[in-house]
Amino acid sequence: MPVARLSQIVGGEDASLAEMRKLSKALRIPLSTLVAGDEEQGQERVSVLLRQTLDQRERNTTSSMAIISEQLRDVFEVAAGIPAQNGWLDLFRGLQANVEQAESFAAIFRRAFAQLDDHEPFRFLSQTLEELGVLIAFGRDPQTEGVSAFAGGHAVILLAPRSFRPRMLFTLAHETGHLVARHGQRNEDFAFMDSEVGGESGNNRQNEERFADAFASCLLLPGPGVLRTLELVRQHFRASGPLGDVEILALSRIYNVSFEVAARRCEHLGLLPDRGARALYQRISDDFGSPERRADELGLTARGDIPIQTSPALLAEAVNLVRDGRLSAGKAAELINVPVNMLFAANSG
Repeated sequence: MPVARLSQIVGGEDASLAEMRKLSKALRIPLSTLVAGDEEQGQERVSVLLRQTLDQRERNTTSSMAIISEQLRDVFEVAAGIPAQNGWLDLFRGLQANVEQAESFAAIFRRAFAQLDDHEPFRFLSQTLEELGVLIAFGRDPQTEGVSAFAGGHAVILLAPRSFRPRMLFTLAHETGHLVARHGQRNEDFAFMDSEVGGESGNNRQNEERFADAFASCLLLPGPGVLRTLELVRQHFRASGPLGDVEILALSRIYNVSFEVAARRCEHLGLLPDRGARALYQRISDDFGSPERRADELGLTARGDIPIQTSPALLAEAVNLVRDGRLSAGKAAELINVPVNMLFAANSG
């Protein structure tokens, strides 16, 4: 587009739809963001929240913020008719959200909300959060692993859809960590965007990010369960000496997490040397292509199903809005980022 034409548009002249599409593509922001202008105050409010809590990393996050803020606005619009539920956070009152307390937070969550002991895998986190009133939707921005937010009394988690479900499960647990970390501020709107989760826990990471990673790790891999499982696996394989890849691969499949997450948990429990998790992952990747391929070659038991879906409460409310004539089916599906046929299925159910 000629510079002179750009100057005219910036100066206030109307742009054609084709020109707006070119600008949208070049700036890597949604077309609706350009068209909406300054009237979308709800979206701008969410954008401000994201900027305030954003974990600043090397990646350019401008386009992601635009996409995520628009989607959060849409989800909150649909959720307006759903009763807010955040009383479950009272259970964490008085606890300080730091890495040292992550195990305590996770143990409380497992016992109180999922009725799990400290040995059982936690595959049904999505359903547990739904029962607590946390609304889950799939994110529109593939560059953003997860988003957690409070607004209007509603807690929302957005997840990037991934083919590897253990990755999504850990992200869901990580975003839950952000929610419980803010248990004392749940009446204050906030939004937190994660371009990645489960990274190295160095001092350069924000404290809340480190807590969320630690919480997720403890929630999905409870310490006593990890130790007992490794003991049984080593007996089964007649393993001796230092902890090896076979035991960690078995652990990752039993607890429905990635090899990297399982290895880092072992490292934090003192079962691997410092930085040992990363070195072991790199060696397996170099020798076998990936940890999953290595596990398959060993004949380890396949993973169980990990159910993660758009919250039924969001689907039901979107259906209600369509029935009342306030939204078309297409628009309602767009707002919560689901196929239209999913709304039809929810309506018939």
